[in-house]
Amino acid sequence: MLRATDLSAIAAILREQYGLKPGATQDLNALRSLLESPSRHLWVTFEDGFMWWSTVRDGITISPDNETVEHGHFWLDLDRPWSNRSLTGRYLAMSELPGVVTTTAGFQGTICEPKGWREILCLIRDEEDEEAAAAIAAQLAYQAAVGKLVARLRPKDFEVLVDLILSRSGWTRLAKLGGATEGIDVEVENPATDEIAFVQVKAAAGQKTLDDYVGRFRERRERYHRMIFAVHSPKGSLAAPPGEPVQVWDGPKVAKLVVRLGLGDWLVKRI
Repeated sequence: MLRATDLSAIAAILREQYGLKPGATQDLNALRSLLESPSRHLWVTFEDGFMWWSTVRDGITISPDNETVEHGHFWLDLDRPWSNRSLTGRYLAMSELPGVVTTTAGFQGTICEPKGWREILCLIRDEEDEEAAAAIAAQLAYQAAVGKLVARLRPKDFEVLVDLILSRSGWTRLAKLGGATEGIDVEVENPATDEIAFVQVKAAAGQKTLDDYVGRFRERRERYHRMIFAVHSPKGSLAAPPGEPVQVWDGPKVAKLVVRLGLGDWLVKRI
């Protein structure tokens, strides 16, 4: 019956098996999807925190050992192997997929047509949702506008802004080591990671100044786990030494953090 795709005979067996209990129609529809031109479908499953997809060839392979735990009665041969990446190579991690897609992972049956099948196709093809793309464009425009405001901050206000960014990122100020005229040296601690960082805040600075503070940081490595050099108006491009825990927060980086941490309203009031 399976090889001949005799769905009428299969339906009779299912009705006899289920009687008046629900489930016969669902199982018959599942078998129809498997037996009638399964190559026309894209097959999706969820495993190990990823969405996996594949395509299959028409026709089934009957298990020579009848039903087993590993193989069941029959299986379909893959045309395109199972993959947890999009067509451009991006991992399809469930934590990064929309809810309309991941809710399918909770389906208790064997086969269903996901409500989010359009979204699944877009994810696999790496196609942008028009509304999502418009939101991203608006966010980037907002971030650029925030960057212009950050560059206008007075030194004291910029210090407060960096302090707010640090506190909302889990850092707590331990000590203020410098003066306002030469920039602010700050010690901050992250209780969750048990790290202490050395932070230098300046309105304007060049590579020479950055290198000077990197040297000071190296001399204090027994105390500090990392260094943050925040400057909203750098003189030329600034480059942190490769391979060392030194972060440079220039204007665009600070603007991105302002947007991400919801500090836009505070910033506008300081202009």
